[in-house]
Amino acid sequence: MFLIAQSLVAVATLLDLASFQFKSRRIILCCLFTSVLLTSVHFFILGYNSAACLMLIAALRYFYCIYFKHTWVMFGFMAVSCLAVYLTWHDWFSGFALVATLIQTIASFQNRDLHLRLCMVVGTSFWITHNIFAGSPVAIIMESLFLSSNLFGLYRFYISKKKSC
Repeated sequence: MFLIAQSLVAVATLLDLASFQFKSRRIILCCLFTSVLLTSVHFFILGYNSAACLMLIAALRYFYCIYFKHTWVMFGFMAVSCLAVYLTWHDWFSGFALVATLIQTIASFQNRDLHLRLCMVVGTSFWITHNIFAGSPVAIIMESLFLSSNLFGLYRFYISKKKSC
C-alpha cells in the first residue's frame, strides 16, 4: 500500500509541476484540484487522516474556485478545515497541515495569480514541514518541486519581465 500511495503522489507531483507554468488562474486551479485529490488518497492510505481530509477539502475548494470566488465561502472552507483537523487530529504536526491549508485557502480566493502564487509559497513551506514529520519521501519531493515550480513561474512571469523593462 505504501508503494501505491507513493505512486499516487508521484502523479500529483507532475500535475503540481505543470500547474504554475501556466499564467491562467483557472488552469492553475484545475491542475491543483486533480493533484490534491490524488494527494488526499495518498494520505488516507498512509493513515494520516488529518492531512487526507485537508487535501480532500482543498480539492473541493480548488474546484469551487475554478468557477466562483465568493469571499464568504473562503471562511466556510477555513472553518471546515479547522473542524476536520479537530476531528481527525493525528499528531502535533497535524497543526502544520492546518496552517498550510488555511494559507492556501486564502491563496485560492485571490483575484490575481501573483497573489495566489505568493500565498502558495508560504503554504507550501508548511506542507513540506508536515511531510517531513509524516515520513513521506515522495510527498516531500512533491511539495519541494511544487515550491520550485511556483518560484520558477514567479521568476518567468514577474521578475524576468521587470529586468527586461
